[in-house]
Amino acid sequence: MSFSIRMIERRLRNVVISAHGCSLRREGDMLRVVWVDGDEERVVRVSPHEVEQVIVAGEASVSTGAIRLLVENSTDLVFVSHRPSFFARVVRSDSNMITELWRRQIAMGLEERMAIAREILLCATYNKLRMLQSIAKNRDVDFHDEIEHITSRKEQLAVAESTEELMGAEGEVARVYFGALRRVIPSEMGFERREKHPPHDPVNSLLSYGYTVLHSRVEWALMLAGLNPYEGVLHVAYRNRPALSFDLMEEFRQPIVDRVVLTLIARGSVRVEDFDRGPEMCYMSENVKRMYLDALYTRMEQRYMYGGKRVELLDVIHGQARKLASAIRGDCEYRGFKWR
Repeated sequence: MSFSIRMIERRLRNVVISAHGCSLRREGDMLRVVWVDGDEERVVRVSPHEVEQVIVAGEASVSTGAIRLLVENSTDLVFVSHRPSFFARVVRSDSNMITELWRRQIAMGLEERMAIAREILLCATYNKLRMLQSIAKNRDVDFHDEIEHITSRKEQLAVAESTEELMGAEGEVARVYFGALRRVIPSEMGFERREKHPPHDPVNSLLSYGYTVLHSRVEWALMLAGLNPYEGVLHVAYRNRPALSFDLMEEFRQPIVDRVVLTLIARGSVRVEDFDRGPEMCYMSENVKRMYLDALYTRMEQRYMYGGKRVELLDVIHGQARKLASAIRGDCEYRGFKWR
């Protein structure tokens, strides 16, 4: 099927349009989605009041009427390319793009930025350790050396006094972490190391696409919290890249994307033959893409204890964005998300 809606507790959160030929139109106050399933045309009508985000991940058509209806209802509309990259988001023109919080972001001093950046990377490193410990326990793999190495770099992060020191330690953590994952990923997948742009093997293709989807959710959460996603505390804004989105996303890579990718590989849900290795990059098939998107959103909608309540991981992302906004305002110290 080329169209999927994640339904949780009788309310819609995400609509993913991920196949060639699918169309999204306005029909009164409803969204009308049409796609072809074999020889049969299928139609689904969705209320925009029940949808948080619409992701267009294939060669689909979206009418101006549908765009207007989504914007009027403050529904996030994003477009993801096949490369993969998040390349467009529709934002209404009269939204309040300059706020006191944005000015506060720009005015933050180096020590304030360092404190938040350090906390984000410490929590991201904790989550990498948590992932390796979980794999070691469930698959009877010895990651003692890797865990010890990452732990020592975590101690360096805690006392780092410059962005360069933070990024250097974080880069070493990532290198060791993905080197450990390589040991549990089947060799036929061809995974040697983390390659971002472009991915040349199935695992990197899955990771890059998953991070793109995650990034779209993190950026939207930051915008709803009143923050400027382009004004980062760790990553530098360049080429119009939303640096703060990449900052906060560090806390959620392992509990959401990495976990889904490793689970799909372990279960045999993705195979080498599901990917096309071109001269420039590795492409996943449309069937795998749809299955993967469904798995990602299923994971993001799973319940997790956060702030004394069981909420979806999507809500944890929004909660961390609000915490970040409070810290930038100076109301409190920022406390990152530790996956337990």
